[in-house]
Amino acid sequence: MRDRRRIMTGAGAALLLLVLVLCLPLRAAASNIDYSGELDPQTNEPVGKDDPETGPASGRVELSSSMYYDWKTHDFVFPVSNTVNEIHCSAADGMIVDKTVTLSTGADSSIVVYRNGSEYTGNLSTIKDTGDYVVVSQQAGDKVRVMSFTIVGKTTNAISVFSPPDGFYLTSVTRDGEEVYFDRYNARMELEGQYHVEYECIATDIVYTLDTAIDRTPPVLTFEGRINEEWQVRSALKFSGFEKDGSIVLTRAGVQVAPEINADGTGAVYDSGNYVMQVFDAAGNMSEYRFVILSYFTVSSLIFIALAIVILVSVCVYILIKRKNLRIG
Repeated sequence: MRDRRRIMTGAGAALLLLVLVLCLPLRAAASNIDYSGELDPQTNEPVGKDDPETGPASGRVELSSSMYYDWKTHDFVFPVSNTVNEIHCSAADGMIVDKTVTLSTGADSSIVVYRNGSEYTGNLSTIKDTGDYVVVSQQAGDKVRVMSFTIVGKTTNAISVFSPPDGFYLTSVTRDGEEVYFDRYNARMELEGQYHVEYECIATDIVYTLDTAIDRTPPVLTFEGRINEEWQVRSALKFSGFEKDGSIVLTRAGVQVAPEINADGTGAVYDSGNYVMQVFDAAGNMSEYRFVILSYFTVSSLIFIALAIVILVSVCVYILIKRKNLRIG
């Protein structure tokens, strides 16, 4: 009987020990439930972050076959295919940022940067202009896409759904201070409001943020002048309500002209002609106005005409008097 109890007690202890052994790796793996990379079979820790050949001590962490993170410079590095050259950028491929982006390359590397489809000629070490950028490598006459990124301002209408770059996942999304629904790889941002987005790199555990306000309301100008229902104007056309961070594209008969704009957001268009006015706000929203300024008389032109008439009458009177004097003589 005692032997049987000893056997049962030993079996119970062995079973308890087995359960503890099985639970240990599960608990270790659960320390970072968001990590989806490879785990070390001995420690259950993510592989690569502390590896002397690929981790911080080496200065680099491989993020993909075409990009790695440099711990020393805190840049994302893109090796150029079939060369020894590399492109360093403060943004990862596909990243949306609200900050200045730095871009650098080796002396022997030839790259072209496109912004919104047109070649960008600004300073690559401090790229501030909002827009969609694509970096292209030129090697032996061939152009190869290397990476892309997007810069948004304090307000934007360019984002409807936020998706972090490959190798990153969302950790927090709020609108006007309240958390909104999101999954690991997508967050809907159609509604207007102030957004704060946090997303993390799986390989480095570094958290990145995006702060921007979604604005989808087009700008509105107020116009003054002798305007009829068909937007025919028999005077100068004055306007107000222009935002200083926006822009105006004004064309007359298809030719771009510059309107008069004051610091307080007021302005005017004076010359006669057919106009198309496109008004953009800082977020990228646009309103379009079409109008025709007909020939009209201003105060200065009326004064000029009056003076011309007075001069003409004076000349006529002078001639008549001269003729009359000649006849009398």
